[in-house]
Amino acid sequence: MQRRHFALLALQLLLGPPRPLQAAAPALRLVDQAGARLQLARPAERIATPGISLAALILALGGEQRLGAVAAEVRNNPWLRHIFPRLAHLPIAFRRPLGLDAEQLLLHRPDLVTLWLGSDLLAQRLRSLALPVLTLGYTTPEGLMTAARLLGQALGVAARAERFIHYYRNNLQRVATALAGLAPSERPRIYYASITPLHTEGADSMVDAWIRAAGGVNLAAQHGLHGDGSIALERLLAWDPEIIITLGERQRQAILTDPRWRPISAVRTRRVITNPKGINAWCTRAAEAALQVVWAAKTFHPQRLPEIELPEETRTFYRQFYGYALSDAEVVRVLSGLPPG
Repeated sequence: MQRRHFALLALQLLLGPPRPLQAAAPALRLVDQAGARLQLARPAERIATPGISLAALILALGGEQRLGAVAAEVRNNPWLRHIFPRLAHLPIAFRRPLGLDAEQLLLHRPDLVTLWLGSDLLAQRLRSLALPVLTLGYTTPEGLMTAARLLGQALGVAARAERFIHYYRNNLQRVATALAGLAPSERPRIYYASITPLHTEGADSMVDAWIRAAGGVNLAAQHGLHGDGSIALERLLAWDPEIIITLGERQRQAILTDPRWRPISAVRTRRVITNPKGINAWCTRAAEAALQVVWAAKTFHPQRLPEIELPEETRTFYRQFYGYALSDAEVVRVLSGLPPG
């Protein structure tokens, strides 16, 4: 262990600082979403991250050329590799279960590492290697917008971050206007099936935020679940959701083919729906959450948003924030939660 520590120190000395200091450039002083203070001598030009949600947000802010060392879940993401082929060759510096390949990360020489809230031990280790860490974490649209603003400042692309924030806020407002005056009885009962059919998300989650914004009732939150967790099938049968949204097609098929689920209204009426998925599932914490509220509102209340064309909404987002023109076939696959063909 001691020999490994000395080897890392030697590697740091050999590589030196990422770039000579420029006295004329004002330092960037940030407070991240964990409350930690961070100072950067200049906007980060090489950024590392282990998470697909944060990688997608970096890409939406135009950071393709800056994204470097990642985890396998980022590099191997089907839509990321399809839209940004260069990223299929990124080095893997974050691994499970050990968490970090320090030599690989130091060879990348990142100016900044972004982590998800709750990665305290990894953050400490990175700081011990003299690497700047920006921790982000959010459970609401406003929190995601704050994260985008912090990333925009750290990357020196504040104007682009504000365009993303404006786009997201405008979608929320469009939906709020369309659903104005919606009676409680008009709000469908929604169950969200996450990584398994009986794993879901309740209050204090991005899932709860978009369900409520789109004019639905998140049954898990209504019945006292906070954050994510598993529930018993008996509880779900008693809740009797009218619509079930699944994280993936596997969950959808498991629900539809399990005879124990047949008494549920959503199963009887075949309103079990796979959530759209591009670089990340829209329903989670990635940049495409800005599209989720429009899709969900159109799904829950199609008569209230007749002018919304989801294929065109999808094309606009991918063109504007990923710089990629989706074909008709690709749009269908994204909206169906499928990988590229």
